Amino acid sequence: MTPSLVPRTWWMVAGNVWLSTLLAYGVGGLIGQISRWLAEITRLRVTVSTNAVRGIRRSWYTLLALISLWMFVWCTRQQKSVSQAVGLPRRVWVAQTFGVITGLILFTVTVLLIRLIALGIRTLYTGVHRFIAQPVLAIIVVILSVALLLWATNNVIVRTTANGVAHVMAQTNAETAAGRTPPTSPLRSGSPASLQTWESLGREGKDVVTDGPDAAMIEQVTGKPAKEPIRVYAGLNAQRDYIAEANGVLAELIRTGAFKRKVLVVQNGTGSGWVEEWSVSAVEYLTGGDCATATMQYSYLGSVGAFLLDRESPKQGAQALFSVIHDYWSTLPAQTRPKLYTSGVSLGAYGGQSAFTSIDDMISKVDGAVWIGTPGFTPIWKDLEANRRDGSPAIVPVIDNGKIVRFMGNPSEIHHDHWGAAYPPWSADTRIAYVQHPSDPVTWWSPDMIWSEPDWMREEAGGDVNPHIRWTPWSSFWQVTADMALSTTPPGGHGHNYHSEFVPIWAAVLGIDCDRDVIDNIARAIPKTSAPR
Repeated sequence: MTPSLVPRTWWMVAGNVWLSTLLAYGVGGLIGQISRWLAEITRLRVTVSTNAVRGIRRSWYTLLALISLWMFVWCTRQQKSVSQAVGLPRRVWVAQTFGVITGLILFTVTVLLIRLIALGIRTLYTGVHRFIAQPVLAIIVVILSVALLLWATNNVIVRTTANGVAHVMAQTNAETAAGRTPPTSPLRSGSPASLQTWESLGREGKDVVTDGPDAAMIEQVTGKPAKEPIRVYAGLNAQRDYIAEANGVLAELIRTGAFKRKVLVVQNGTGSGWVEEWSVSAVEYLTGGDCATATMQYSYLGSVGAFLLDRESPKQGAQALFSVIHDYWSTLPAQTRPKLYTSGVSLGAYGGQSAFTSIDDMISKVDGAVWIGTPGFTPIWKDLEANRRDGSPAIVPVIDNGKIVRFMGNPSEIHHDHWGAAYPPWSADTRIAYVQHPSDPVTWWSPDMIWSEPDWMREEAGGDVNPHIRWTPWSSFWQVTADMALSTTPPGGHGHNYHSEFVPIWAAVLGIDCDRDVIDNIARAIPKTSAPR
């Protein structure tokens, strides 16, 4: 119940209480069993009077009740503090109370179920042992029987469920969100002039090509002449042939004249093809529309499904998309081709970075990159974190004094580190930004938390993170796991929600000088262009 990164709902509390209590109960049962075993082999006997036993038990139960009550009140107050830090109100007392009760009920049901299964296995062994005298052979038969049952369960229930989910996802992908109609501009995929049909784009792809500003909107916001931005997209084909899909994107880029623009951004989507509109529109406004955005779909699964079940597709899709575009781009004259950038949010950041073998490889191939909310299992990100400058915190590590790669928790850290020390001038050739909120559980989640304390938790450096956050084996892992489920519910600037910070960060990466008024105007305009008009 101790604080973590986002304020909890009742079911998050219930899950944490259930799993943590289950482990503690298991450990206690194991210690008790070992103690009884040691007492038997050492013939240890302890004699205590009935009154003493009664007094010890009452004192112990009273102490447990007082500690539990104190922790409940303290943790509830800390949850209020978490709510205030990330700007997400919660009915904390209700969530805590109902969550604890539900968690203890789940714990009790689970223990009873485990005992029922154990009883069933013992009964099965007893029945087998009547016909097979050898204990070893009887145990083998029982193990094989249980394994056969698990195999049948996996094939009948798990596979059927997975196939059903895949079917529903495919149907959802074929739908069109309310109010969406095919674009008329030839500079958009899915238009009459496009090589990609409207129906082939998928639900998320249709959103991408119909969102965003046109030239008139950009001129109105920036007060400067603007071009019509280019957006190309390819939906997932039936064969899951990512190279063919990427070549479809390339054909669209060539058709629309994207390689004659000033800026070309390879945007890596998440899950079923969703792309962060704040990132795409920010570039379009900042460049006066003199840009092109290229992306494609790699899965029917949503972000959560892809995160849990399919981490290969984001990598394969991103590698195919970037390699196809980069191979063509590199054949063009350096003086006339657009500057090449890449970006991604969450799984898009994971997949997008997989297109490169190392940070040096990334630096050699792009003019810049913006990686947002990178999952902690991303290899390049992990390598940068591990090799950060001594003294720099895990939430915003310093790499080579910020010469090329800069980590930031918010736009105020673009030009200085977490402690306020100014960076030298940012490289004019390549600028790579990693943006990660201290309260973003998607970035900080790691299975290692089960047994080891992460640096970001030990350092207590996050501005929107409760200072009383503490690591405990097993429990902290489940706390942050539960946090991920609601990581996008806090307002922009906290958790896994990245909004207006895209504008100043993209301006810095692109090397475009903008005053505060222009950045604010763009930030106010973007939400108005991310819905059907």
